[in-house]
Amino acid sequence: MTDFTNNSNEMSESGKRNQPSTSEYRVYFALILLAALPICTLIWTYSLVRHIALPAKGPLSMAWSEARTITPRIFWA
Repeated sequence: MTDFTNNSNEMSESGKRNQPSTSEYRVYFALILLAALPICTLIWTYSLVRHIALPAKGPLSMAWSEARTITPRIFWA
């Protein structure tokens, strides 16, 4: 006979896992975006001076990509 009571807490509340709130995600995203923006601006400026051409991505786009990459990793752990 199999005991199915061991996993009763994982399937509570109609099978939903505990997910972080979207407001918490947005706060972390904004903080990481603000931290990445000056660094990405420096990288963009260096690339502009070094290659004498506009890079494909602007500093805001680069910072946005960094924030989109880093923020989910905080919530995976």
